[in-house]
Amino acid sequence: MLESNLTRVIEHIGAELGAKRMEYGLSLNEVAQRLHIQHNYLDAIERLDKENLPTLGYALGYVRSYARYLGINENNAIERFKIDIKAPRNLSAPTTPNFIPKKSIRLPEGSLAIGIVLSCVFGIISWYGIKADNFTAITAVAATTQPSEDLQITQELPTLNNENIISLKAVGPSWVQVKDGLGNVLISRIMLKGEIFETERKNSPVLSLRDAGAIELYMGGKRVGAIGQRGESAKNIPLIEVAKY
Repeated sequence: MLESNLTRVIEHIGAELGAKRMEYGLSLNEVAQRLHIQHNYLDAIERLDKENLPTLGYALGYVRSYARYLGINENNAIERFKIDIKAPRNLSAPTTPNFIPKKSIRLPEGSLAIGIVLSCVFGIISWYGIKADNFTAITAVAATTQPSEDLQITQELPTLNNENIISLKAVGPSWVQVKDGLGNVLISRIMLKGEIFETERKNSPVLSLRDAGAIELYMGGKRVGAIGQRGESAKNIPLIEVAKY
């Protein structure tokens, strides 16, 4: 009975996204604030409620960003979403402008050409799977830029030969929060595999995270080791103290 109930819950990509979000202990409001996507749109995606979703170009972009944030293959999520809502396949040649946020809004006369161009751009981006970062840049009219903390996230190797640099490298997805000695939040997000966060020793960084085995600590580019065991959560770890051992 339990198995059949689980099968019904994870019956479409929206339900899978919701299950993964709850697995990380995140609320819809937290994800909405992080991705700058309206709470009701994320709720509609999880419930596969297309009546309360924006037009297809926006919806696909939101699904892509949501899946990437949770560590789910974004291209697979897009394809499943299109199948689940029985979306039309010819996204690159819409018959009406796709960029209108509400169906009740009418474009002023003379705006049709601009609307068609923008909707084609959104459709092509979603269809061909261009990177989410590029998608975010092009759809800036719909969502603001990511917070400045993302500028501290890279996929380069940890900084070498600088003992003042403390690096965290994700070997798997995990929510990570780092505060400085004054309690200011330096980062608070899910880090994905391969991403690296760096800060300086003088910030006296304090770490909290949901999967200690998914995050490795580096000092001056030298690997200290995983923060802890897989699946273990940890809170308020002073990284400078950890690095001494």
